[in-house]
Amino acid sequence: MRGWRWVRDQISTVGRALRRGLGHPDLRSLRSRVEGLEHDLSRALQREHAELHASEHEKGVRGDLREYEAGRYSQNGEDGCLLKILSEVGVRSRFLLEIGCGSGIESNSALLLTEFGWSGLLLDASKSEVRAAQDFYSTKGAAERVRVMHESVRPDTVDQLLGSLLGGVEPDVLSIDVDGWDYWLWKSIGRISPRVVVMEVNASFGPEVSLTIPWDSSDQLHDPYRSHSRGWHHGASLQAVAILGMSKGYRLIHVEATGTNAFFVREDLATDVFPVISAEQAWKPHAFRTRRHSPEYQADSLSNTPTIETYPHGNNSETGSAEGR
Repeated sequence: MRGWRWVRDQISTVGRALRRGLGHPDLRSLRSRVEGLEHDLSRALQREHAELHASEHEKGVRGDLREYEAGRYSQNGEDGCLLKILSEVGVRSRFLLEIGCGSGIESNSALLLTEFGWSGLLLDASKSEVRAAQDFYSTKGAAERVRVMHESVRPDTVDQLLGSLLGGVEPDVLSIDVDGWDYWLWKSIGRISPRVVVMEVNASFGPEVSLTIPWDSSDQLHDPYRSHSRGWHHGASLQAVAILGMSKGYRLIHVEATGTNAFFVREDLATDVFPVISAEQAWKPHAFRTRRHSPEYQADSLSNTPTIETYPHGNNSETGSAEGR
């Protein structure tokens, strides 16, 4: 398994070197980005002047976050969703916590931190990504408001770590995207109750099962390739995360179009603008994986990997294969 990963990484490295040597930018990626921005601008103009729509049907339904998906920095329309949600539930601290921030350039935090003047604490396990994020926020003039730190955040220490780093500040937004123990991190966080939580989910598990990958305190970092050749063994199903959110007092209100990010609002703030929806209703197939592999194939390929089945009453049971643990 690891030998194949090494070969794949070498091929990828050579490919990048060839592209740089030839001097040709990725025009398809650039074109896709431009088309996405044009689409987002059109949707924004339509929302701003909804009274001019030719029919009631085209106006959409109030609170339907599909109409607000748009990305300035985020990869999958999270920026627009967050702005709409926060405009409805209100803000207090204007402080954001992101666990798994990456390079900062494509993240759920960047828009609020760079263009709305928010402050934030961003954590990531990669030193190179942290350096890139620090440089990014420095160029945006936000370095004094944004603290980017190299931290391998673990479920058994996350609450204590946040207690020391936040200094009593209650974030308005919590975003978790670590491609691994996402479920166990949110489950272990008890010191804070953000108004909005954005969680990456693993749509490949399917819409009905309540599964998460196991967490073992002996592991330093989760390797999604260890139990699955394509690296799909990470995170948790939407059903599992929705059940966890409910147990912590949060309502699932949306999953963006690619099926990757789920949005939760604290129940005491969830007005009728955001109706209760089930995980089955909100689930969407993983947009990128489904281009080549059906949702059924994805779920079947994960069926023998190590997983934990979660239940509303809090008990868990181990399922799948123990191989690779």
